[in-house]
Amino acid sequence: MKSTPVLRRKLVLALPSIVCALSFLFALPAEVPFSVKSFIQEGADKWWARSHADVNGDGLVDFFVINNNGNGGWLGYYQTKPDLSGADRVIIAESGPKGGRFAGGDLDSGDIDGDGDIDVLGPVHPGEWEDGTAATQLYWYENPGWEPHFIGSFPAFVKDFDLVDLNGDGKLDVAGTCHHTPQVVVYRQDTPEAWAVVAQLYVDELHEGQHVGDVDGDGDVDIISTGFWLVNPGGSMIGKWEVNNIDPYWNSDPGRTWKHNSTKIICADISGDGVDDVVISCSELYRNRVAWYELVDPEINSWKSHDIGINSYAHTLQVGDVDLDGDLDVLSGNNAHQGDAMASPVKLFLNPGPGEEYWKSQTLTMEGAYNSYMADVDGDGDLDFFRYPGHVSEFYELWVNETR
Repeated sequence: MKSTPVLRRKLVLALPSIVCALSFLFALPAEVPFSVKSFIQEGADKWWARSHADVNGDGLVDFFVINNNGNGGWLGYYQTKPDLSGADRVIIAESGPKGGRFAGGDLDSGDIDGDGDIDVLGPVHPGEWEDGTAATQLYWYENPGWEPHFIGSFPAFVKDFDLVDLNGDGKLDVAGTCHHTPQVVVYRQDTPEAWAVVAQLYVDELHEGQHVGDVDGDGDVDIISTGFWLVNPGGSMIGKWEVNNIDPYWNSDPGRTWKHNSTKIICADISGDGVDDVVISCSELYRNRVAWYELVDPEINSWKSHDIGINSYAHTLQVGDVDLDGDLDVLSGNNAHQGDAMASPVKLFLNPGPGEEYWKSQTLTMEGAYNSYMADVDGDGDLDFFRYPGHVSEFYELWVNETR
C-alpha cells in the first residue's frame, strides 16, 4: 500500500522525535582522555607492594614501596616531583630491626601515631618466592625519622594489608590475609606501642584479595577477603567474627596453588545509598567477570550481583569517579605477565548511573597493569593512576587524567 501525502508528512514530522529518543536511549559516556608520563623508567623490581600518600606534605601523591618482593628487599618511598617528570627515591630501611628483608603482597600507610603525618607498615619476610610459609614480622615505621615499632607476627607471607580504624576508636588497626595459611589476622591498636590480636579467622578457601568497608551499615568496618564477608563484632573486636560467603563463584577452586581463589576486592558505595558495596575481579586463574555486589539482607547473607564487564587476570582493581559525572567508575587491569604482554587489556568501566546496568568499557592499553592505584596525583580535581605493567616489570608510569 502506498503512503498518502498526509501520512508521509506525519512520518517526516515524527523523525526528529524518533531520532532524539534513540539518541537518548543509546547515549554513552564520552571517553576519558589521558596523557602518559614515564615516571620511573627502570629499577622497579617486583614492586608488588606499594602504598600511595602525600609522604612529605607538599600536596602531591608520593608512594611507599617494597623492592623485590619475590626475594625480599628494601623499604622506601618515592617523592613525586612538582612537574610530574618522576620521583626521588628515599630508602627507609635496607633490612628489618633484627635483620631480614622486607616482603609482602601489599603495603599500607597512614597516620598511626596521630601526629599528622603519614607512617608506613614494614613487613619483614624472606620473600614469597624464597619461602611463602615463613612467618611475617610486622613493624610500623614512624615519620619523620623512620624509627621502627613492632606490631606483631603473621603466620606466613601476607598477601593483603589494610591499615584502618576498624572499631571507630580513632586509632588505626591492621588486618592481613595470609597466603599459605588460609586466615585473616586482625591486630587492634591500643597505643602506637601496644597492639593486640583480636581475631585469627581460618577459612579454607582464603587466599588473595582483601579490602574493608561498612557493608552492612552498622557503623563499624568489616573485612572482605577472597569473596568472604567477615563481620566485625564491634567494640573491642574480641567477639565472634561471623564468616559469610558472598558468592562461591570467587572462592570455589578445587586447587590450592598460587593461582587458585585469587581475587581483587574494593569496597565502595557503587549504588549511592550511603552503604559500601563490594567490587570483585579475579586476579590470577582465568575468570573474566568484573562485578559488584550489594547486600540485600544482612540477616540471611543475601547479596545481589551486578556485572560490570569482563577482564581476565585482573590484578588491578580501583574505584573512583574518573569522568567526574558524580558516580563511581572502575579501573581493571590484566597482569601483563600472563601470556602475551600485548594482549593484556587495561579497561576503564564507566558507570551508567542509577538504575542502569550497562557499563561502557574504554580500553586504555593492551600492555597490562598490576596493582595500579588511582588518586588525584597532580591536584587538579580529577583521578589519575599509576601503572605497573606486570609483577616482573621494571618501570612505573603515571597516567594523567586530562578531564580538567
